[in-house]
Amino acid sequence: MHLVRDALPAAGGGAKLTAAAVCLGSPYRGDDAVGPLVAERLRRAGADVLDCADEPTRLLDRWACLDTLVVVDAVVGGGPVGSVRRVDAGSGPLPRELRLASTHALGVAEVLELGRAVGRAPRRVVVLGVEGCAFELGDAVTPEVAAALDEVVAAALEELARNEEPCTSVR
Repeated sequence: MHLVRDALPAAGGGAKLTAAAVCLGSPYRGDDAVGPLVAERLRRAGADVLDCADEPTRLLDRWACLDTLVVVDAVVGGGPVGSVRRVDAGSGPLPRELRLASTHALGVAEVLELGRAVGRAPRRVVVLGVEGCAFELGDAVTPEVAAALDEVVAAALEELARNEEPCTSVR
């Protein structure tokens, strides 16, 4: 009877997630695959990666009590293809010149601002953007972006390891 009645831990029990990554993109659109490729490597390294496959607004509850959120995406900013840009989002909006390649109607940048407005945003947000140039359906990942994967994974793991004290309040 115990296994049937108490098979799962109580809601809210267990370890609290304090740092996670959100890796955006499509594996079918060339350099936009950087997010899914990095997510796969982060998971293999034991990092927590939040799924954002269908609708970014679903992340609001998942990241509300995070200390650190690392966002990985392809960017279009005029820099050299394959270059990695780190942006500390701090408490303000993402810089306008940092154009994430996300194809969602409401992107993570907008959802982050919504979360801040309603008190459901991570304490620390870092964006790791990889400059891309090929985003059409069926394009292959460019060699420059593929060469940047190790650097992005290492940077994401470093940011996740820089976690501050765990969040103790539920917002």
